[in-house]
Amino acid sequence: MVIASPGSAQVDSEHRLFSLVLHEHVLNGRVDYAAIKKDKRFEEYLSALRMAAPSSVKDERERLAFWINVYNAFTIRLIIDHYPVKSIRDITKEGTGPWDIVWIEIGGRKLSLNQVEHEIIRREFDEPRIHMALVCAAISCPPLRAQAYAGKKLDAQLEDNAKLFLQDSTKNRYDKATNTLYLSELFQWYGEDFVRKYGSARNFALKTMGLDSVKPAVIKVLSYDWSLNEP
Repeated sequence: MVIASPGSAQVDSEHRLFSLVLHEHVLNGRVDYAAIKKDKRFEEYLSALRMAAPSSVKDERERLAFWINVYNAFTIRLIIDHYPVKSIRDITKEGTGPWDIVWIEIGGRKLSLNQVEHEIIRREFDEPRIHMALVCAAISCPPLRAQAYAGKKLDAQLEDNAKLFLQDSTKNRYDKATNTLYLSELFQWYGEDFVRKYGSARNFALKTMGLDSVKPAVIKVLSYDWSLNEP
């Protein structure tokens, strides 16, 4: 299936062009922004996204995969437009932070990263695992996959990324000796999103970590490292 308007550039449902770029320039979640900046395929992919018509896609998983890729691709573009930069939080425009700059054009509609995440993805799709897929270019973020998201693979991809994130002891961990669960600050920000499907962010985290039977006495939040996720 093609996600595009008539006569426009085309985005195939597998987002193969983005996968090629990611496979070549992302390793263990670290992104070679300097190399992507020189890769003409990346700009070709962004151009196709700009011309796409995601609302025409009937398959919900394909639409969700599309918007996750939009968020990640344009986050990369934001970084390379200001590269070198130490942190995404250093990027501002007329007093507006990186997530609220309205500059992303999709099918004639202009959006900010926050609008893509909160007004489209979180509002239209009941899928809390997206928080393990949307990558904000920081060390403490979930790892950026070296592969684009695709509708037919989406469930497996989201599950895999959730495990990679929650089983990384630098970002989430359980201390058996003190019965303490240390969770990423991400779960504090978006805890409400996990309630309907999992009961709580804690339940989701423990299940994904393979610790279903554990009842931690204490939960502590790990501070976020906003340094750029480059090699």
